[in-house]
Order: sequence, then C-alpha cells, then structure tokens
Amino acid sequence: LVLYLGAQHVTTLEYGHIDNKHPNITTITPDEFRKAYVDGDNIQYDIVVSFSSIEHSGLGRYGDALNPWGDILAIARARCVTKDGGYMVLAVPTQKEYNDYLQFNGHRLYGKNRYPILTANWKQIDGADHPKALPVYMEQPAFVFQK
Repeated sequence: LVLYLGAQHVTTLEYGHIDNKHPNITTITPDEFRKAYVDGDNIQYDIVVSFSSIEHSGLGRYGDALNPWGDILAIARARCVTKDGGYMVLAVPTQKEYNDYLQFNGHRLYGKNRYPILTANWKQIDGADHPKALPVYMEQPAFVFQK
C-alpha cells in the first residue's frame, strides 16, 4: 500500500523470516533490528505503519517473549526510530463497548484505559476520536499520529 502511495522503500519487521525478492522492500526480524540498533545504525523512518499487529506483542503467540507491556514497548520503540515530525498510522482492535480486554494469547482489544497508554507521547492528527459506538463488536480503525 505505501509503495503504491509513493514510498520509495519499505522495511517490514516480522517475527518470522520472509523470503522477499522485491527490490524496494527490506524484511527484517526483531533480532536483526535490535542488533542493527545496538551496533549503532541510525535507523530513522519517516512513517511507521502498524495494522493488526501491536495487539499481539508480548503475548507469545508468534514466538515473541511474554511481556504484559509488549504492546506499549513496541509503540515506544517505534517512536524511537521515527524521525522528528514523522508519523505513525496505527490500527488496533477496538471493542464496541470501549472496554479493554485480553484474549490470551491471541490479542488485546483496546478501550478507554489501555489505548491512551498505548498512544502516549504521540499527537493524534487525523481529527477523529476513538469511536464511541462501533457498528460491529470489534473493528480496527486506523488513526494517524505525529511524533
């Protein structure tokens, strides 16, 4: 999607190895990403996009370490590698009743308590607020934030 919208290059971070042949896409695992960061690579991105991913972080479902704050840490780490003034597009599941919920080890649903913690230190710029009455039990609306 972002290549279609004009991005010159995309880096995809995924728990498992992806055999990629596209010249404008780089795929890396969290271990590879951490090593590059620790080795001093100045990794900075214009935009971070996460759709249906963060809600799984820290739950161990995809081989990641168990950590009750895994989702919060993932967003904080994304902020660390986003350029000043850069953007984040975030889509996570939101429950119709706007309550927080954990379905271990599948995913989290974000509501009035955890969502503000998840998006702390980011400024929401798309003008839309968290939906109060979604038409279905769960949706993943995308919101745009700026560092």
